[in-house]
Amino acid sequence: MNYKSIILSMVLLAAGTTASAQQTAGGTANPHSTVARQRVLPLVTTKIKLLTRAYGDSIVLRWAAEDYVSWKYLADFGVNVLRVPKDSTRRGLHIDTLAYGLKPLTLEQFQAKYPPTDSLAKVPQGVLYGEAENRKEDQSVMGRTLEYNSDQDMSYGFAMLVAEWRRDLATDMAVRLVDRTAEAGKKYDYYVQPTRWENGGRLIFEPGVAEDVLNVPYVPEPYTPRMVDSLSTPHTLTIGWWDGQHSSFEIDRRQVSDLRGMHFDRDWERVNKKPYVSMVEQPEGEDYCLFGDSVPELGVWEYRIRAYDAFGDLTEPTPARRIVVRDIQPPTAPNLKLIVLERPEEDPMAKVIAHIIWEKPYREPDFAGYRVYYNALRSEGAPWQPLNVDLIAPTDTMLTVDVTGKRTGMVYVAAYDDAGNESHSFVQQISLRDYKAPDPPTGLKVTFPDINLDTLAARGDLKLQAMLSWHPSQEDDIAYYDVAFANDTTHTFLVRNQGGIRENVYTDTLALDVNQKYLYYKVRAVDFSTNVGDWSPWLEVERPHITPPTVAHIHRSSQNDTTGIHMEWVVGADADMKFHSLYRRAGESGTWKRIGRFDADSLRAHDNMIVVNDNPPYLQTGRYYYLIQSTNASPFKVQSLAVSFRHRGPRTVDVPILLSGSFMEQQSETRLAWDADTKQLPEGRCYFCIYRKGPGQDKFTYLRNVEITDRTYSDHLLRPADKEQTAQYYIHVQYADGRHGQDSNIVTITAPAKQ
Repeated sequence: MNYKSIILSMVLLAAGTTASAQQTAGGTANPHSTVARQRVLPLVTTKIKLLTRAYGDSIVLRWAAEDYVSWKYLADFGVNVLRVPKDSTRRGLHIDTLAYGLKPLTLEQFQAKYPPTDSLAKVPQGVLYGEAENRKEDQSVMGRTLEYNSDQDMSYGFAMLVAEWRRDLATDMAVRLVDRTAEAGKKYDYYVQPTRWENGGRLIFEPGVAEDVLNVPYVPEPYTPRMVDSLSTPHTLTIGWWDGQHSSFEIDRRQVSDLRGMHFDRDWERVNKKPYVSMVEQPEGEDYCLFGDSVPELGVWEYRIRAYDAFGDLTEPTPARRIVVRDIQPPTAPNLKLIVLERPEEDPMAKVIAHIIWEKPYREPDFAGYRVYYNALRSEGAPWQPLNVDLIAPTDTMLTVDVTGKRTGMVYVAAYDDAGNESHSFVQQISLRDYKAPDPPTGLKVTFPDINLDTLAARGDLKLQAMLSWHPSQEDDIAYYDVAFANDTTHTFLVRNQGGIRENVYTDTLALDVNQKYLYYKVRAVDFSTNVGDWSPWLEVERPHITPPTVAHIHRSSQNDTTGIHMEWVVGADADMKFHSLYRRAGESGTWKRIGRFDADSLRAHDNMIVVNDNPPYLQTGRYYYLIQSTNASPFKVQSLAVSFRHRGPRTVDVPILLSGSFMEQQSETRLAWDADTKQLPEGRCYFCIYRKGPGQDKFTYLRNVEITDRTYSDHLLRPADKEQTAQYYIHVQYADGRHGQDSNIVTITAPAKQ
């Protein structure tokens, strides 16, 4: 029996229900209860949200309305709590009424039960029976209404929080009920509905429903929210976590060890005095909690969090989060006073000693020592390098260090404490004359941009840009580079650039109408101390000319769906020919892709003939296109005429299909099912096509297609009629490009005549 449909029909369609059950948990339905005849329901405008939790010896129900207005209505008129045992041995429908007309305590009952000092008990009293606050008289009617509505919803939300913290208050607010008559190991359905249905159309409730509640002991699930932490002051830390389900929490802590490594075996202690509720304003869709805590001493601390759920239970604690609470206050900064350089008179660069002097008026109790840092500051992002490896003692205020070979740069003194906190002095310059010239650059090369004859003619000149590049120097004090050129290696090289080149590239303009086949380039580096490095080895560059390469043409070709496409291309025998590229395109609008590169020198030994055998994927629609692009010493690349070939491959694919079918009388439909091995299908978009020949038809017609992953289809053509009807079906695989598989077997389906 479908208990759900019966109960929902009763609680949704009833105009009212009367019962003599008392306002206590337990009991069965009054046999004299009546249900009015069914009526058409108006649109549901609000819901009762119901949660249940089984404990083995009882089942707890917790429910809540969607807003303050709905809750106030339920508080005024009460709710009915119904139970349906899911016992298969019983016959018929059995409904237990656990509560009828369940309402919150009256104000007098609240005041008699709870002392005035119970601040949490004051919350439901104020929300249910308190008077509205006075509003500003200068507000508009709409403004006062919106503010009043906002206050009501906020108060209601806080009351629901209190119901999570205090089970007794949840019960007295009529949002909690304990079913102590539920049998262990049994299943139940529960329903919570208004005792009185609103007939004015303002509030139409959807009852709260909980199905198949099995009464077994409750086992809390692990609580593992995502957590972060940070230190804000030496003794203060902040813990953050994300939780979109719970609203209030308990936070525990314990100290594990101190900073010296002494370990403790201490019990957990509660940090918050009252349940913690996050007050962090956060964007919509995020549920972020932030809790700050100050610890009495530095060391290693562990924290764990437990959350209150809707039933007033605490979750399992989170895994302990270990936080090292250390000193984050840096020491006072030292003052760099003087840098003295000591040089031998006979050779000022043989050895240079620097005496770096500073002072620190106040030394903290945990002060650990100093370290001096140096940076040449000639390249962006260069790291600062320590001049001393070990910390200098806190009582020392001078460092004597060998700085031979270093360049003019900057120096500062850093101070450290035992926790690793750092402060540093202002930066000062250390002036060190550099006599070492930079090394010659390496990797010099030249590249020319691609250009066509039309572009060159449009410019009206015969010049070309040549881009020279080289590896950047590994030295950090390079100021600029110079580029020199000559028409012959025996000539004097002249500096080409007007000013220093800051980057490792230079663009030169070459005239193409000069009767000089080669040019020669070399490059050198100059540092910030004006030391000029040696020139790099010269680079020979062949001056481009303006004669395009000879165009290639197709000499012989053939095509076979099995062996592929055979082509023989004749290419130009130009003396300065460099290479040829073979390109292929699929279809009229496809993209050209290079599929081969052929060196011109190698082709001269084969009569300048390119022989190609290409076997591309089958192309059911369209053609393959091929062309040759030739490149010589000029800046031009020329393309041959394109040739095209059809390479369709087989039109049918081998996909055996076994089709079966039957007529389902109860559903009045034809059910088809088939088996096909699609693991070895060729690539391409494909699907199953279904064909049908219906009653009175003399041939099969296309019915529809289904995805290649489907294996069933239902057809509603045949239905029981005055006489027997017959239809036939078959299917095959169809590709979007026209390929298809063989037809399946034909199945005949018969719909019997009506009895």
